[in-house]
Amino acid sequence: MTVRFSDILGNETKDPGDTLSSGKTPDGSNAAGTFPPGADEVLSDSGRADRYGEAVKSAYQALLERALEVREMVRKNRDISPSPILSILHDIVNRGLIGELYEYAMSIPPDRDLPSHIICVTIASLKVGEGMGYNIKELLRLGLTAFLENVGMYRIPVHILMKKGKLTPDELAVIRNHPRVSAEILGRMGNAFRWLAETALHTHERWDGSGYPRGLSGDQIPEAASIIGLIDMYMAMIRDRPYREKFIQTDAVKSIVGIEKGKFPPRVVKEFLNQISLFPVNTYVRLNNASIGRVLSTDKNQPMRPTVELLYDGRGEKLPKPVVIDLAASPLLHIVGTVDEKDMD
Repeated sequence: MTVRFSDILGNETKDPGDTLSSGKTPDGSNAAGTFPPGADEVLSDSGRADRYGEAVKSAYQALLERALEVREMVRKNRDISPSPILSILHDIVNRGLIGELYEYAMSIPPDRDLPSHIICVTIASLKVGEGMGYNIKELLRLGLTAFLENVGMYRIPVHILMKKGKLTPDELAVIRNHPRVSAEILGRMGNAFRWLAETALHTHERWDGSGYPRGLSGDQIPEAASIIGLIDMYMAMIRDRPYREKFIQTDAVKSIVGIEKGKFPPRVVKEFLNQISLFPVNTYVRLNNASIGRVLSTDKNQPMRPTVELLYDGRGEKLPKPVVIDLAASPLLHIVGTVDEKDMD
């Protein structure tokens, strides 16, 4: 299906060597380093870098180039053109790349650079919007807003952004003013993009009225702004910050549905859990046979049984070649907990 931008502005073969032996302990659990009978049928070479097609990698690179370009435009006080961004987003949506692109983006080691954060927020927002049944026009608006909602951050002095200690009241005021700065920058696009500036202004508002800059609540906040706000918070939590270490992804999810309960509309939180899962992509998990792996993909119909790339066997020994197992097809295997990446070295 093709949508004009003017419409948007309107309202294998297995290697036997990769197969791990099967076995069970007398109590019915799996022995360390072994897999249940039939598990070898769902194992295959992972090839992390080669797992994704050129279309996915090209889309990510195109988004990264645009994000870097936007950063320079803002720093030089030049107007931003939305057309190149919309073109990339339309290609992603039209070709059905959202799911794979999300998995690919989450597989890339995170950094503290805002452009890479923006890409992850954009793709994950699209994933949630798609799950909520958004049509292509709504998805493009959602994606464009997610991509540009934090442009005001580029106007904040680096010493404030990188400060390791507690922010002073004046510094906190600068941070909390960035949605207004973003809206001002985006407002220069003209009346056709007024919706963009308005939605971007509200991404830090919260359902319970605790957000900023206006302290709006409930239905006063556009749903798209709530989606982006939730994803922005999640992505910030799972990345290192100057003042704290990153959260394990599962802990971040639990915090959003627990400690942060009431800050986002229930419908948005529900779909966030459906799409992101309790064991999000790139989470390190331990199975009941003591092996350790990394979550590659999730299924909202079976959120506790994702596809996992196994890295260590049950004895703690690194596998010579990672293998992929679909837990949905392996009923005798299940996740028993998460593992901090730092503890795997």
